[in-house]
Amino acid sequence: MTTPGLVAVDRSDGIATVRLNRPDKRNAVTLELLSELRDALVELPEEAVDGLLIAGNGPATCAGMDRVIVADEEYDEKYADEINDLNDEIYGFLTSRPYPTAVAAHGALVGIGFILSLHCDFLVLGEETTLSLPEVQFGIAATHTIAPLERIVGTRAAKEIALTGDAIDPDRARELGLANRVVAEDDVEDAARELVGGIAEHESAVVRELKSATYVPE
Repeated sequence: MTTPGLVAVDRSDGIATVRLNRPDKRNAVTLELLSELRDALVELPEEAVDGLLIAGNGPATCAGMDRVIVADEEYDEKYADEINDLNDEIYGFLTSRPYPTAVAAHGALVGIGFILSLHCDFLVLGEETTLSLPEVQFGIAATHTIAPLERIVGTRAAKEIALTGDAIDPDRARELGLANRVVAEDDVEDAARELVGGIAEHESAVVRELKSATYVPE
C-alpha cells in the first residue's frame, strides 16, 4: 500500500482500490486531490490489475467539489480549465479500461463524485446515500456530464437531474439505471468488490471485447 495522501491506493487479489482520503471534509475535491487521483489512476500497472474500485474514507465517498472552489465568483477564470483538463484525463482513463470498474458509494456521492460513477461500469450505492449533481445551483454549466448521463438514464431524466440539481434517492437511482445495486451502508464496498471480482474471474479477452461492444464514445 502506498503512503496515504489525499488519495490512497491498495491492490488485493488483482483488485485495485483507489480511495479518496480527505475524510474530515467528506472527501470534497480540491485541485490537489483531483491531481493525485489522476496520478493514482494512470500509474496503476495494467498488467497487475483485474478490476478497479473507487471508494472514499470517512462518512461520505465524495461530497463533490470543495465549496471554496464552486462558490468562487471567479470559478471560470481560476479553476475551470485546470479542472476540465484533469477530468478529461481521469474520465478518459476510466472509460478505456479493459477490466471492470466500479464506484462504491456510501453517505454521499455528489457532483464530481457522481460524474466519476458515470464513467465507470458500475455503481453500488448505500441505502442511505445521497446522490446529486448540484453544479447548476452554483451557476456552473457542467455540460460534459450530459452525454454520459443521457446515455444511462435517457434524455428527460438527464435534463431533470442536470437542470434541477436535486438529490436522487438510492431506489430511484436504481430504477433509472444509475445504480446497479443498493445495499446497507456498511456493505457497500464488499458488494462492489464482489461484483467487480466476479467479473474479473472471467476470461479477460472476453471481458474486454464485451466492454468494447457496450461502450459508445461521446
